[in-house]
Amino acid sequence: MTGIVIVVHAPLGEAMREFAIHVLGESGNLMAVHDVQPDDMPEDIAPAVLRDIREADRGQGVLVLTDLVGATPANIAKRAVDDAQALGTECCVVAGLNTSMLLRALTSRDQGLAQARAKALAGGVQGCLQVD
Repeated sequence: MTGIVIVVHAPLGEAMREFAIHVLGESGNLMAVHDVQPDDMPEDIAPAVLRDIREADRGQGVLVLTDLVGATPANIAKRAVDDAQALGTECCVVAGLNTSMLLRALTSRDQGLAQARAKALAGGVQGCLQVD
């Protein structure tokens, strides 16, 4: 099963966890969440994210989801993924987290990292539609 770690601006991570539990039940809680606060320093948070990536790895890699490319949480996620890869953990970062992306990631995590990443990206894009 692919592990999932969320690294986002606070309080989005806990809100995403609550959303996933609301929709999927307790299986929606199967992820590590890092809500990055405005005064958090990347060098202080990246080691905890790395630890969670390593703990989430069950042999099929880890998908790290973040909200905004180039922002502090994404930079922390990228640093932690680079360190995890150097230690032999298969993992990647996907940015643009939204509810559709999260649901697709959680419901496809048994298909391996490449498939979970592809499904998460597709869900993120397909979940953005004009509805009127």
